[in-house]
Formats: sequence, structure tokens, C-alpha cells
Amino acid sequence: MSLINEPVLNIIVVGFHHKKGCQVEHCYPELVSGRPTELPAAWRHLPALALPDGSHNYLSDTIYFNLPGLNEPAHTVYGISCFRQIPVEQVVQKTDDMTRSSVQKSVCVICRAPLFGRLAVKLELVVRAWFLQGDFSQTQLLEDAYKHLNSCPVQVDQMLEGLSVLHLIENWKHKALLLFKLLLLRRKVLIYGSPAGTLSSALLSLLSLLPQCIENGLTHAANVVLSRPLSPVPMFDTQSNDVVESATEVSDESFIDGSSQAEELSPKETGNLLEEKDRVSRQSFDETILTDVVDRQEISSASREKCHSIGDKYKPQKVIIEAQQSPTMARDMSVDGLYNLTGQIDHAECGFPLPLFENGYLCLPYLSLQYLDLLSDSAVQGFVVGASNVLFKQKRQLFDVLVELNEMRIETADIALRRQLTLGTEDLRFADHVVRHGSTQGDSWIRDQFSSYLIYLLRTSLLPEGSREIDSYNAQFMAAFKTTPAYQQWLKNTNNGNIEAFTNLTPMHPFCGQLSVADMKLKLAHTMSTTEGGRKVTAAVASTGRAVATTSRAVGGALSQARGALSGWWSALTTPAPPSGDVPSDDVLPSDAEEAADEPDQDDNRLRSDPPDKAIEENANNISNIKVV
Repeated sequence: MSLINEPVLNIIVVGFHHKKGCQVEHCYPELVSGRPTELPAAWRHLPALALPDGSHNYLSDTIYFNLPGLNEPAHTVYGISCFRQIPVEQVVQKTDDMTRSSVQKSVCVICRAPLFGRLAVKLELVVRAWFLQGDFSQTQLLEDAYKHLNSCPVQVDQMLEGLSVLHLIENWKHKALLLFKLLLLRRKVLIYGSPAGTLSSALLSLLSLLPQCIENGLTHAANVVLSRPLSPVPMFDTQSNDVVESATEVSDESFIDGSSQAEELSPKETGNLLEEKDRVSRQSFDETILTDVVDRQEISSASREKCHSIGDKYKPQKVIIEAQQSPTMARDMSVDGLYNLTGQIDHAECGFPLPLFENGYLCLPYLSLQYLDLLSDSAVQGFVVGASNVLFKQKRQLFDVLVELNEMRIETADIALRRQLTLGTEDLRFADHVVRHGSTQGDSWIRDQFSSYLIYLLRTSLLPEGSREIDSYNAQFMAAFKTTPAYQQWLKNTNNGNIEAFTNLTPMHPFCGQLSVADMKLKLAHTMSTTEGGRKVTAAVASTGRAVATTSRAVGGALSQARGALSGWWSALTTPAPPSGDVPSDDVLPSDAEEAADEPDQDDNRLRSDPPDKAIEENANNISNIKVV
């Protein structure tokens, strides 16, 4: 088991000044010799990350972010910020700049490995103890915490602690698979939500579904050689081959229509493009009619022909697509059925982690407004970033997909991308399997399921174009995925997919099989929960249900009145008159007989002095006067 020694690089205190804004108050060890409150140029916007937008609305929170390394510019360093806000009355040693009713400060830990959740728990305890002192000038506690954190080696498998994919599955359900496939396409994705701590944690939890991505796949996630030196990420003069190649390499990735993604647009063309996008309805991407279930032929239960070997993809031979048949498998719907098929496959042998966050593709769990110009730099090929400032949402031209974290909604104006991300029947079966069993199996089991899914997807991608097995993953998605630089690099790293573990693995979807009524119900439920039309129908049904409930209460009250009147009328007919010789007791009738004749008897809901015919007539009038609301 590999260990990470001395994971913490620096511990930094950031405070909020009522005139200067966020600023560094202390740094240990010093980043600039003799100046403990200064930061290098590469990290000059760190205070805005440590105290994110809207942090004054929360008493405490923990945020995760990435920064370019200082000693090794080609490598990413990882930040954990824990801030608290207390009333100024609780501060023992007040300073002149404490002019507001509350004091807000953040303690940041910069570490060499992505130990987000692991170190966040310890950092929160340290910050709480430091605030209880009431004297922020005393930083010895923070320096002791720095030494303690570095004295405890951390195991690599502890990097995933604190990143709950179960919470992600419970919130997004079947759409979690859609977000997973979106990461593979390397598009420009903005995840918007608040608070910033929940936002950054959700983004990293999503990344943890990619095998080995958190552990080894974020090394270059915050590094890019920019074309504009004014951007916050500096241009380093290091001779790192990876960085230089990423700056000079021209991507051959193309859109479906054949246009190059690396092609730059003039300002006029950009304006025309934005106007065209504005004319496109910004409805949810999956609102389009999902016809893949109808168009796809049912999988035959007869025996299948032998699948193409890995080498067939690269041999110059003619493939008869019409004669190709899809493999079949007795789907094991048990909890461990999928993992039993791929559990023995080594992730390193499969080429994991996939080289997604390289060559200008950024991953920033949280981004402040100061980094807005970074996203528009021509050197940035794509990104997955989290933001809590509403101004990011207004820059529609900067991103392809907007993920609304709080509203659980995904938006894109790219019609081709909507079709690529449509989930087919097999994908919905897999997602439903994870949703149904995830709550009882836990985070590790969920990650194993997505790891197995990705292994099968890569194995199937090696088949010739047009194979029916590819349709199970959405042929349009597979075509777009195979054009990404990440997939091309994966082929190079694995010798064109010549992986020994793939030899005995059947290229197919692990949840393939014949259509059933359950599949149609699943498809309908997914459509109703994800499309704009489905959401409107659901809202209308809920509104109608509330109206019906209100009406039923009103009608029920009227019916109760009618039932009481009918009961009184029937009692008048069936109750015999009391004998004339009976004398009522004093506690029942008043002494005055005339007053007793005028007072109603509450027991039988009628007048004793009235004859039965008169009571019947009056009750009939009461019934006719009842109005149903």
C-alpha cells in the first residue's frame, strides 16, 4: 500500500477586511521570504477562493479548489478552505478593522495530493478550536496543526474519504449516468450552485465515479499555457514536455458536421453564433423525443455469431454489418452480478485513469469571479468547473452545458449534444440498478458499478463502426467519444486497446436483453422526470391533486351537513312521542313549561314542542338550502 508523506505544503489564513476585501493575514511556511502575508503571482486570487461568493450568508463551510503548482508548474496542488463566522462580541482581542457585527476568517490547507475529505475533517476541528480562543493573532495552534498533519502519512486509498457518491445518486438518480457520460465527452461544463462547499464536493464526487480519476487523474487539471498573460494562471518557462505539447498540439477533434473544434471565431462570428443560440429554446437537453427504444430492434434470443476480436478493428478487411449479431448474456440482476464480471481486471492495465484532464482541459471544483477570463482563453480546450456567482450563468457563450445543482437541471443549446446524451434502454436499466441498490451497498459498490460500466464501454468501442453492440451505448455518443483526444490517447497508451483482460470480455452492454413492459415503464418515468414537458405534466398533476383535495374538503363538509339533516328527519319519523303521564325531572326541563317548549333539545336535534310533520317540513327546507362549494 503506497503512502503519501508530508502531504501539506502550506497553511494560510484569509480574512475579510471591510475596505480591502479578502486578504491573506498569515502564511506558514512563508511563500514569499520575509513577507508572511504575500502570495506569489500564480496564487494571487487564492483569497477569493478561500472566502467564496456568498460566504457571508453561512456561519461555516468547507470548500475544495485546485491551483497550479509553484515548484512543479506542470502539476496541480489542491486546496481545502474552512471558514467560520462569529459575532464580534466573542472576539477577545479586537482589532481596529473589526467594524462589523461579525468576524469572518478562513484557514486554507494547500496539499500535494487530493486528500480533500480526509484533511477536511481534521481542518474543521482545528479551525473550531482556533476560533474558540478568541484571539486571531495567536497562530501557534495553526503551526502545530501543520506539523501534525505532515507527521501522519496518508494512504492512497484514503483520497476518496468524504466524497459521497451515494448522496449524488440519491439526488440525481438516473441522470447521474448522464453526467458521467458527459465527462467522457470533454465539453465545456459549468456546474452552478450554492453553497460553494456543497458545489465543490458534488463535483469531486462525480469525478470519483471515474476509476482512478481522483487518485491519479487530476495531475494536470489546473495547468494550461495561456495565450493571454493577464489571466490568473501564469505562463511558466519550464521545459515540461507535457505542457509544451499541450500548448502547441492542435486537436483533430471534430464536430458531427465535420467542423474543427479548434477553429477560432471572429468577434462578428461569435456574435452571430450567440444570436443563433438565443433563438434556440433553452429547454432541457433530453426533452427531445426518445425514439431509440422504438427504432431499435428487439434482441433475438437465438444464438449469436462470434464477436469481432480486438484486432479486427484495425485489419483492412470488409465487415458485413448486416450479418452481425449482438451477443447475449443471461443478465445477472443481483447486487454483485456486474462486479463479478470485471472485478478481477486491473485498472492500470485498462489504461485508467483516462487522460481526460490534460492538454488544456481543466477541472476546477470551485472558481471565483476573478477567474472568469480564464474560461475564454483560446488555450482552454474545455473545462468542468463549479461556480456560485450568478454572473457565470450570464456568460452563455463560454460553456456548452449548464448544470443547475440546486434545481437538479441540465441545460444545453447544442441539439447534437442532446442526442449524444440520450440514455437508451440498456443505460436506464444500469442506472436503475444502481439507484435501487446504492442506498444499501454504499459508495464503494457504486464506484465499482461505474467502473465496470466504463470497462464494458471501452471494450465495445473497439468494435467496427456500425456494430449493433455500439447502439446499446447510443451510437451518437460513441462516435463523439471516439473523436476526443482522451480516447485517442487511451488507444496509444493501450496499444490500440490490445489489453489482455479484454480478450475474455464480451463486447456488449452488461444490461442488454429483450425489451419488456418494465423497460417501457422505466423509460416513461425517466422522460417524465427529466424533460421539460414531463415536469410540466407532473406539476399540473400535483396542482390538480391539491385542488381536488381542497374541493373534497368543501364537498365533504356539505355532505356532513346533509347527513345531519337527514338523520334528524329520520329521527323525527322513528322516535315515538313520550307518554303524557311522564313528568320530566327538574334538571332536564325548566320550571316554566312555555320556555321549555321554545328551547331545542340538543339530543335529538329537533323541537320537542313541534309535531313530527312540522319537523319534517323544516328539515326538508334545510336540505334544499345546502350549497355545495
